[in-house]
Amino acid sequence: MKSVAILGSTGSIGENTLDVIARHPDRYRVTALGARN
Repeated sequence: MKSVAILGSTGSIGENTLDVIARHPDRYRVTALGARN
């Protein structure tokens, strides 16, 4: 399992990355999220 930190999780790339991670919970784990409002 890979731990992933996502900076810019509210942008299009961040949202797509979170979607991929949600589809593969056995492969990835989110350890940190960064967002700007």
